[in-house]
Amino acid sequence: MLKDNDVPIKNKNLRVIDHIGTLYATVNGSSIYKIDKAAFAILKLCDGRRTVKKIVEEISKKIGLEEEQVKPAVMEILEELVKMKFVEVKQKI
Repeated sequence: MLKDNDVPIKNKNLRVIDHIGTLYATVNGSSIYKIDKAAFAILKLCDGRRTVKKIVEEISKKIGLEEEQVKPAVMEILEELVKMKFVEVKQKI
């Protein structure tokens, strides 16, 4: 379970491929997953500097909804990205 002060960072081996408007991602080249634009937007924010809370804030501002409205979806996407090993989580010190 992710916490607000966790810091997600993209896996250094992550590759995102845009093929005719459809996005695919892989970390090992043998397993390729289709990702949607929401997951891609969140992935771009996983730079190792932003906390989960900051990512929620930025997505909220970008789409014009309250943080409480977007947080469940952002958290679900982040947890899936961690499960797929596209993102690693660092604890903020």
